[in-house]
Amino acid sequence: MKKLTFKHISIFLYVVSLGLPIFFGAGVIGIFGLLLGLIGMFEFDIYIFLPWLANIIYFFNLVFEKKINNLKIPISILTIIFGLFTFGISRIPLDEGGAYANVKPGIGFGIWILSFTILLLGQLKNKNVG
Repeated sequence: MKKLTFKHISIFLYVVSLGLPIFFGAGVIGIFGLLLGLIGMFEFDIYIFLPWLANIIYFFNLVFEKKINNLKIPISILTIIFGLFTFGISRIPLDEGGAYANVKPGIGFGIWILSFTILLLGQLKNKNVG
């Protein structure tokens, strides 16, 4: 049986967060939050775009971890910082008619940030061991 690592736990939590509500005040689950981030990129909204960019950096960190060995920890810290920009989101579009909902980060957001933090903790632990 394969040993469960911080990386595996992080990926599991990330996937779980995609199915949970990311905001209180709107019924938006994590997977739709990824689409919302693309909208933020085109609208030049830093509070929507940077959390979305955190996802890209997270996957970069997972996929290229052996090639960026010395940069893994700074990249994980940057991922968390970008993710925390979610606290700047106070309204999100509800529909094509221009309706908006006032929101606050929800449980999906918490699990999402936790997945980034678990990856960072694993990297810090491995650095101290190795």
